[in-house]
Amino acid sequence: MTGKKISSKKTTRQQSPELEIQAGDASVAVGGSITDSAIIHGQTIVLADRFWRDLQPAIPADTIKQATAAYLAYLTDRHYYLSLKGMGVSDRVPLKLKLLDLYVPLKARMELPEGETWKRDLSLAGRDVAEYEDPLHFGDPVPLLNVLKNYSGVIVLGDPGAGKTTFVKYLAVRLARGEGADMGLKDYLPILLPLAAFANALQNKDTRLDDFIAEYFSAIGSDLPIGPMLGEALKAGRALILLDGLDEVRDLNLRNTVVERVVDFYTFHRHQGNKFVLTSRVIGYRAVRPSAENLAECTIVDFDDDEIEGFVTRWTSALEKQAQGHTSVAQADAEADRRELLDAINHNPGVRQLASTPLLLTILALMKRQGVTLPERRVQLYDQYVSTLLSTWNRARSISGRAPGRDIDEIQTVRILAPLALWMHEVSPGVGLVGREDMRRKLEELFHERGESSPHQASRQFMLDVREHAALLLERGPGEYGFIHLTFEEYLAAVALAFMGQGDSKPIIDTLSRHVGEQAWREVTLLTIGYLGIRQQLPKIAGEVVEALVDAQPGPAGEAVVLAGDAVLDTWPNGVPPRSRDHVIDALVTAMQDEGIRPELRRHAGILLGRLGWRPGDLDRFVEVPSDEYQAGVRKEPKRIPHNYFVARYPVTNIQFARFVKEDGYQNREFWSDLGWEWRTGKYDQRTMEGVERDWLEHRPLAKRNMPYYWHNIELSNPIVPVVGVCWFEAEAYCKWLSKKIVAVPDGYYVRLLTTDEWERAARGTDGREYPWGDGFNKAAANTWDSDSTGSGLGGTTAVVTFPQGASPTDTWDMSGNVWEWTGSWYDEDKKYRIVRGGSWIGYQWFARSSFCNWSIPLMFNDDLGFRVAIAPKDS
Repeated sequence: MTGKKISSKKTTRQQSPELEIQAGDASVAVGGSITDSAIIHGQTIVLADRFWRDLQPAIPADTIKQATAAYLAYLTDRHYYLSLKGMGVSDRVPLKLKLLDLYVPLKARMELPEGETWKRDLSLAGRDVAEYEDPLHFGDPVPLLNVLKNYSGVIVLGDPGAGKTTFVKYLAVRLARGEGADMGLKDYLPILLPLAAFANALQNKDTRLDDFIAEYFSAIGSDLPIGPMLGEALKAGRALILLDGLDEVRDLNLRNTVVERVVDFYTFHRHQGNKFVLTSRVIGYRAVRPSAENLAECTIVDFDDDEIEGFVTRWTSALEKQAQGHTSVAQADAEADRRELLDAINHNPGVRQLASTPLLLTILALMKRQGVTLPERRVQLYDQYVSTLLSTWNRARSISGRAPGRDIDEIQTVRILAPLALWMHEVSPGVGLVGREDMRRKLEELFHERGESSPHQASRQFMLDVREHAALLLERGPGEYGFIHLTFEEYLAAVALAFMGQGDSKPIIDTLSRHVGEQAWREVTLLTIGYLGIRQQLPKIAGEVVEALVDAQPGPAGEAVVLAGDAVLDTWPNGVPPRSRDHVIDALVTAMQDEGIRPELRRHAGILLGRLGWRPGDLDRFVEVPSDEYQAGVRKEPKRIPHNYFVARYPVTNIQFARFVKEDGYQNREFWSDLGWEWRTGKYDQRTMEGVERDWLEHRPLAKRNMPYYWHNIELSNPIVPVVGVCWFEAEAYCKWLSKKIVAVPDGYYVRLLTTDEWERAARGTDGREYPWGDGFNKAAANTWDSDSTGSGLGGTTAVVTFPQGASPTDTWDMSGNVWEWTGSWYDEDKKYRIVRGGSWIGYQWFARSSFCNWSIPLMFNDDLGFRVAIAPKDS
């Protein structure tokens, strides 16, 4: 740098020097303030020159380069941003999200499904790929781009919203930006057009696809020879022809004609080296299925977990960049949004199933952005899904922007679909498949009930419309019909039940009560109550339903209460009256502590109570343990602790630890020991240590040492379950913080972790009992791997007040199972390991014995490792 001072005064246009643009083959450099549009248009000039550099077109070089640059600019301008039309966007400021920022690569299988969509109750992985020599034939899904690279032409099939149109737009934009080599393709010129437009042209006159392409692009607003330029690219074998939406050609005869013209076009032009992509839904494809040399067909498969996570990560990042720019705050907000959205997807099977297609995942993300609480208020989400599939998206999605078919009366369609879905759920619960003729007869019955003059004709037309225009109800196997996702059947069945009430809860209560305990009806019940309280805005009726379930308790013990609790959580705060919520909470407390109810249901009741805002009144209570002689260890040897002490009735819960976090406990040096602060600030990492210690440090980098490791896990962070994911240093710091907060502590006492002897005395009393409740394991008294009725664990931590049956003689709870508890004692003379006591939810009953000692290095932070505090003398 020089020392020259730069004037801060503005200069006039005449005083400003001209900015020189210099660019290589792959980029363009510009000066001053620039926009995406300026960069794109600068790139197209460079790309046009590169494209024709080694070719000899019949059109003058300058003219064809100008036409190419104008065409590429048109493509990028047209498809640069993701189209969100018809997806329920209600933002005051339009969302401008770049397609390339959000795109997640699609995968496909080299086969057609048996019906008109994949059977979603089966694994999409299909047959073992080892059965086939060529991985592009059947077997596991393969990247769609790989298919395109290996064939001259590809027919891409998929459900509505599977990403077919987005895929061809993605190819067009990347090629228009000169990124063909990055995709493993050459510098192809993309030619993207809707087949519906070609079909319209064929209705007026018989025309070749070559001629139509020239005509279609001649009107993009330029006097340049766009059509002839595209013809030259085809002659040179440098075009990628992208033909979207064969299914939008509704007339079968016309669709046949379109396919014939396309095959003629493909057969002639592929020999020069051009490539070809055609997209279609599976519906109606078999009737016109083409066959040609080196022409492959494949069917897009649903997103898997990694692809869903990839989309959500891209989505949240793009939103925050648009709102806040490239800042650290934007990155932090994006991470929080990403975590919340993934939690919403992963904690409800119905939401997770719908998130497997790009369209439905996009709607889910939009609904979450607009304040819909998920997965609880999923009736709003499903309502938007059905509305989108029935109306707006189907009209707005095509490349041409023209409506592909007849409009469907959304309200009247739902009035038929809902009772049809309820009937399907009754005759085929949890499967959702019925025979075609059975479905047609049911539709005739429904139309007859509605007073239709010709039920037979009405049912036929309805099946055609819902199948072809909305793709909600499809042939999912030979002769078997069902909804494209079982979730839609469950939601619409719930809508039918809500309609059934007509303001009277009794028929709804009677129907739902018959199915309590049946897994296939669980989601329907929750959605029915949610639809009543949220969509129909009848909270009083919804409240009557949940109260009736609690009072009558039909089905297996505890099932109705937990079901009612889930329903209240789904609809709170406005879906049921406060009285109904309180009534259900009281029943949940009773169910949680009832040893006659299955342990997994008791756990569920506790989780619900935590999320509904209920808190134990004695959560912060300590109990006094006198200095009596007790029997210690496996041999039950006499022992005495030389002081009275006070032990917390429960292990430290998340809501208690949250006070420490909120009061900057992680940032305040005074609460941490020297070693603890070294761990907290990263200095500890510089020590020489054994491999196991290094491994725990590497799994918890410095950025994740400002809160418990599992702080954002929706179940492990429940307010009334033990805090987990804390190392020994964090437990120690919490104790020092609590010492500053607690009042009425005896002189010479302070808050600390229990010693191993203090822990054992509190857990087993004075009589040497094997477990806190006595000798012999009791499944109903603790949360261990052996507590489940099947012997496979309860699936996670439990509320600390779940097991009154497991209370110790000192009236301390949860000292057997749930979580291991850090103590202040060393396990070994070298002071490498701390003693942990009590067993855990993933440990066998053997480890939950009151005499059992385990050990952990202080750096460990497992999901079954917490702590309990005591008030005891400092010098002990």
